[in-house]
Amino acid sequence: MRTSRFVFGFSVVAACLWCVAARAGEETQEKALRIAVFVGNGARNVGAFRWLELTARAANCTATPVDGAAVRNGALDNIDVLIVPGGASGVEAQDLQEEGFAKVKAFVKNGGGYIGTCAGCCLAMEAKEENSKNKRLDMIPFTFGAANGAATMPVKFNEKAKELCGIKKGIQNVRYHGGPVLLPARPVPEAKIEVIATYAGDINSYSAKPRPTMAGKAAIVAGTYGMGRLFASAVHPESDVYDHNILKGAFKYVSGRDLDWDYPQRKRGQLAVGIEVDHSFGIETAKFIQRLVTEGEFDIMPISAERISKEGVLHHLDAVLVPDGLGSSLEKGLYMSNIKRTRAFLARGGRIFAWGSATQPARKYFPEITCVADGEAALAALRAFAAEPVPPPAALPAKVRKPLKAAIYCDKDGGNVILAKMLALSPEYELSFLRAAEYGQGGLDGLDLLIQPGGSCKRQYEAMGTNGVAALKRYVLEGGKYYGVCAGAFMALQQSRPGRPRLGIVPFKADDPSHYRGGGPIKIELTKAGRDVFKGSSTNRVVEYYGGPVVIPGEPVTNTDVKVLARYVGRTININAAHGIEPVEPMNGKGAFLGGRVGKGRVFLSCPHPEFAENTYDMIHSGIQYLTGVAPSPVNADRVRGALSVLFTPGKDDESLAFYFKTFIRDRRFDVRNVFNANEYAHADAIVSVDARALWLASPSVRTFIKRGGTVVVVARDEQERKAAAKLAGVKVVGTCAEIPDALLNLR
Repeated sequence: MRTSRFVFGFSVVAACLWCVAARAGEETQEKALRIAVFVGNGARNVGAFRWLELTARAANCTATPVDGAAVRNGALDNIDVLIVPGGASGVEAQDLQEEGFAKVKAFVKNGGGYIGTCAGCCLAMEAKEENSKNKRLDMIPFTFGAANGAATMPVKFNEKAKELCGIKKGIQNVRYHGGPVLLPARPVPEAKIEVIATYAGDINSYSAKPRPTMAGKAAIVAGTYGMGRLFASAVHPESDVYDHNILKGAFKYVSGRDLDWDYPQRKRGQLAVGIEVDHSFGIETAKFIQRLVTEGEFDIMPISAERISKEGVLHHLDAVLVPDGLGSSLEKGLYMSNIKRTRAFLARGGRIFAWGSATQPARKYFPEITCVADGEAALAALRAFAAEPVPPPAALPAKVRKPLKAAIYCDKDGGNVILAKMLALSPEYELSFLRAAEYGQGGLDGLDLLIQPGGSCKRQYEAMGTNGVAALKRYVLEGGKYYGVCAGAFMALQQSRPGRPRLGIVPFKADDPSHYRGGGPIKIELTKAGRDVFKGSSTNRVVEYYGGPVVIPGEPVTNTDVKVLARYVGRTININAAHGIEPVEPMNGKGAFLGGRVGKGRVFLSCPHPEFAENTYDMIHSGIQYLTGVAPSPVNADRVRGALSVLFTPGKDDESLAFYFKTFIRDRRFDVRNVFNANEYAHADAIVSVDARALWLASPSVRTFIKRGGTVVVVARDEQERKAAAKLAGVKVVGTCAEIPDALLNLR
């Protein structure tokens, strides 16, 4: 009897304890996850902005910016997870100091979570040096293996990634920007760290110096240190929304919590505002960024020296904020190599507002910049600017009296929209598009310039047919001007392998299989002949490469005088995971640009893609001038305040090409861009496509864009296409390209 009572009494107590535990669990779930984002000296760049942006908008979460002084003063005492972003790990270490290091290590050892990307990953590594510049936390048994370059790298996740973080096994392309190769080091007491992802590619794009391959080496590690958990990534999953599943896995692992966030979506009529983030933020600026992101009064995007020079982001902004911080980013981002872009932005009515440490260089370099007292004054100035009347836009230049006739090859793979847009806006050139069948039907007659773009050289060659290929050779030999880029450069070379047809009009060939290399920026060096062509250019340049030729000497060709204008300096790009990591020959010392006489004509062969980055457009202008004697004037259809922000994908048919290049990009009611990635969706009012069958219409990113208030306009020319597109909520269907402007102006 006493036994039964004991069992009953124990059951009641156990039940009560279970209820208390369940309630405590419920309270734990309801309690906001407390996150600290390190924004001290050394933490900087667009990636740091992304961390502030996503944590500020995450549900059931509080995000606190901290610096070294805050950490030393106990800021981590009431925190669950510390994020240390990219930048410079040595400078981050100097900001934390010895006391801050001890605080961070104790925080993790006692149960805290640590997420570090790039520099934040380096900071967690083995402490090899005693001096403060190279001081590290010594929480993971890995050391720094040097790498060289920047690209979207394939990263292979193993079964441990799925087990630990819920990240699916497989290869995922993630932004890489000079991060470490994680090399095993001596064991770290109290640490149990496992590799969960390795590099599935190799890159060494800025240096001719050989170094060990990255392929197969650790890129992301995770594990425990004491009672806490760490997630250390040498790559930048915060940079692209397509990779945020990795971040969610990181948060799940280090905190045990599922964290989700929304993205700020542009609202029609908002000012498009960039905030300069080249240098460290500091706590006050970080709080200002969080406020801008969460209040959503303006369409805010991070900008940097790289985004200004490579992406031309100033063309699509109304205003720029240059905040106070631990260092002024104005000098690096808006001055130095970007001074002409900044002055053009100001001249067409853009505004720049600077405060704090940014005001002194602002007054020195740009008297037109508005210097204000603080962030509050900057917001007031932005609101006043938004309320000002919009002046009439400057007219785009009309064509000269007798523009040169330029044509660009166009097929189902595309026709190089960037080069076509450059010539379409230039007053010196009249642009047309050529189909493969037209080559053999007199389409090349009377052309002053032919552009053979990227794509598939084999498909272009075969589509032209025997007559078209003969006509193309004849065009060049009899005096034509041929600009070949990537596949178009391959086209002019000699055949190097069976099944890869070429024109063979120059005494060079490619070191195939070069197109397996993948893509990324690569360093080149101009030759003496190249310095004569690219006048005023520095001898060393960085150019975007994407699977183009790597040129070596071939057999002599009579009646030609073609020289190498630039050679690759970078050794290896090998990141096309679809083909596996096959050995490739080093690129350094081999031809990247060629130019010269072929018969009575002239060729300019661009193996990389200078059109992929605005800071190398001058190489295109020089190349065209080398061929025709006339450089296209650099004309931009810059954003007009109040214009609708539109992402547009032109089709390959004559109607959509004519509409886009002759009408739409010249219509100042719209700020039209061709950049198509998920990061851009948040800054668009609408997406336009002329292909109703495009698979991306049903993609999660587009569905999310529509859900957040964006609109998709689709040109559907037949009943079947219209029915398919009409089934998708948030999609407006029109029958012709001419209907697109009215559809956009009547957005909800």
